[in-house]
Amino acid sequence: MTGTLASKRVLLIGAGGLGTPIARVLAQSGVGLIEVMDDDVVELSNLHRQLLYCENDLGKSKALLACACIERDALAANVGGTRAVAREMRLDPDNALEAVGSFDLVIEGADNFSTKFLVADACALAHVPCVQGGAVRWTGWVLGSLPGQSACLRCVFEDLPEGPAQGCAEAGVIGPVVGVVGALQAALALRILRGDSAAAGVLHHYRALTGVVRSRALVRSASCPSCTGRISDLNATRYVPRECAA
Repeated sequence: MTGTLASKRVLLIGAGGLGTPIARVLAQSGVGLIEVMDDDVVELSNLHRQLLYCENDLGKSKALLACACIERDALAANVGGTRAVAREMRLDPDNALEAVGSFDLVIEGADNFSTKFLVADACALAHVPCVQGGAVRWTGWVLGSLPGQSACLRCVFEDLPEGPAQGCAEAGVIGPVVGVVGALQAALALRILRGDSAAAGVLHHYRALTGVVRSRALVRSASCPSCTGRISDLNATRYVPRECAA
């Protein structure tokens, strides 16, 4: 099972509620290289949903801790060839193209819209597949994208929301929700890494209160600025949250 994955290179952006279950699945599946990008440290409020960490890890680098866990999990699953590399940094418009360009797949588990749209645009420009997801309160969503072939994040959500947008830090998120969403992201990632193009362009929406996952195949939007090539660079002003007009 792991033979085709052992040569694959994956960049995981975010080692929080979504990134931690994704990291464990990738490690135990035998992905050859997993780089974890996160500039955050563990806080007490993280522990109910970020299951790689414990109280002894408070104040420590999430990227370093996640990589140590990945390599332990790979050894325990007898796929010890997996290598994990920590990148203790934040993705931004200046480094995004270089950051994603050398990977077979990018998985995004960020907690803000700016990073989500930056990942989508950088992957489109670099022609790198990506799997994205989000969770807040009792709901979550997942989308895999193949640049030039399938619908992307902008086909669905178009642009950053206007005005202040609540993420999980402000609105809260239920621990099991990020676990389910992260597992869905990991499943899509493994399918795409194995060459299953049908895994891309489908929006999965999870509602924890009903226990239902609904999936909807998407078509590329004729007005999508990314799919139509109107986004040709990563201008920093494009990723600044916009205020509502008065």
